[in-house]
Amino acid sequence: MKAGIKKWISYLLTAVLVVSTMIATGSIEKKQVQAAEKFQIHFIDVGAGDGALLQYGEGSSAKYALIDAGPKKYTRTNGTIVDTSKRLYSYLKDHDVRKLEFVLLTHPHQDHIGGLVEVLKDESIEVEKIYGNSLSLIYQSSGNEDPDDIEDTEFSSETYQEVKEEIQKRVDEGKTEYEVPTAGSSVYLGGARITFYGPLNMDFIYGRKVDLNIRQENKYSIVCKISYGKNSFLMTGDAQKETIQQIVSKGYDLSAQVLKVPHHGMQDVLEQDKVGNYTSDHKYLIDKVNASISVVSNGYDNKNKSPKAKTLKDLESSDVYLTSNRGTIVVTSDGMNLSVNTEKGNNVPSYEGDYNPSKKASPTMKSVSVSSNGKNKLVPTTYSAANSYKLYEKKNITVKFSGVPQPFTKVKSVQYKFVRKGQDNRTVPYRTGSSVAVKNGSVGRIYVKYNTWLGSTVIKLPGFTVDTSAPSSAKIKGSKSGIKTYKTSAKNRYNKKYKKSIKLTFSASYGTSGKSKVQYKIVPKGKKNSKYKWKTGNSVTYKTKKKWVRVYVKFTDKSGNTTTRKTNGFYIKK
Repeated sequence: MKAGIKKWISYLLTAVLVVSTMIATGSIEKKQVQAAEKFQIHFIDVGAGDGALLQYGEGSSAKYALIDAGPKKYTRTNGTIVDTSKRLYSYLKDHDVRKLEFVLLTHPHQDHIGGLVEVLKDESIEVEKIYGNSLSLIYQSSGNEDPDDIEDTEFSSETYQEVKEEIQKRVDEGKTEYEVPTAGSSVYLGGARITFYGPLNMDFIYGRKVDLNIRQENKYSIVCKISYGKNSFLMTGDAQKETIQQIVSKGYDLSAQVLKVPHHGMQDVLEQDKVGNYTSDHKYLIDKVNASISVVSNGYDNKNKSPKAKTLKDLESSDVYLTSNRGTIVVTSDGMNLSVNTEKGNNVPSYEGDYNPSKKASPTMKSVSVSSNGKNKLVPTTYSAANSYKLYEKKNITVKFSGVPQPFTKVKSVQYKFVRKGQDNRTVPYRTGSSVAVKNGSVGRIYVKYNTWLGSTVIKLPGFTVDTSAPSSAKIKGSKSGIKTYKTSAKNRYNKKYKKSIKLTFSASYGTSGKSKVQYKIVPKGKKNSKYKWKTGNSVTYKTKKKWVRVYVKFTDKSGNTTTRKTNGFYIKK
């Protein structure tokens, strides 16, 4: 019995030691990423507004939170008003969401908060906490176009008042808490950490020479970064350039793999409304984030026609998904890898990000590598780059390609196709493989497709020609009879005399690559041709008298193949 007790105590001490060590190293920290769990952001198609459901885990143990709640309505380009007040609420009910750990209202505009009314009215949905700006939000109001004529005004709108009433009811009943987050503080949803990058200083400069009674609140958007394992997301509300500049000045890291594009992809400030050197498009933010996946919540056929072309141009190195044509977009993380599922469009981005040669990267590939045994370096270009065929090879070549995926995805397969000059690349099927042999007579370009778990990246190589054959049918023709064409190894013959002068013309068939240049040299009898320099020309007129000579001609194609011929010897009489 004593031996058994000692053994049990030994096991207990060992267990305590192991647990203590794990606690000290943080390996059983409550907020750790559990490999068995998934974290998802549902960018719900709420119309022309924002509404994102955060989900950690699955089934009955799943935890949920919201960032914004979508609009009550929005207007289409034809003036039709679409009722969207229950879109987010219906999505929660369809997914059996009964409890929200928290709701973050990035700012008080109706297209971000309107859908919360239906949620708060349903007491079967528990809401533990709501984060947002002060419910007595003060902004600087301008009653006219003079930016100096401003006064402090409390923000008020019909939708905001309705939302505040529903929030206050829950707060008064002790069913929820309302809190203005502290910049730099974090909350957790399971193993996902949400860090608030605001609110910060609310003293903003005017962006337009017009009344900002509504627009000013965009700058108060509470930006937050979500981290789950090695994956990261930046949620931006309608943040504008000044907001982002403040965040950067505080030293916060905006880099993320997934970006929720601010303000539905609209320009912050119209060109004609800029004041001084003020600019507020989203390029500053886009460059700081350097996301591989960008989501624009914009609504089908919205009257603002968002996203704007300039914003999409700034996002060209990212895969862009729009709720307007992809419906609800769900981005899933397992802490290492990301995947995207769309309600419409077979999970394909609305706009596929292009390979960026300067960064040697794409949304799904960190780097790509191409090599060949030819003389030319085949530098990958973007898919949309203009086709060119300025490279030439004089031997059959093998082109090999490989690549390193972004850290949050993996390569499933590599495919290629050789598209001949003049062919429509869309009609040529891909083949699976990591190399391709290109033989004599080929003129075209190679496309390489890297397929990852997240999506595909296509690169295009410069067009090139493979021509292994030297120029044929090489001829040296004289303006007078008697000039013969010989191989350079033939015995020299000096047997023709002409009066005054003779013109020699050079011609050849250059094959696939085409003509590059023709060179000639005139060599006196008894001299070695290697002692004389080549001159460039398609013909030569010889006039020197009483001097036996022979003419050598070198025909060169664009691949560098050469054929050299010589004439019989001749001279010009007196």
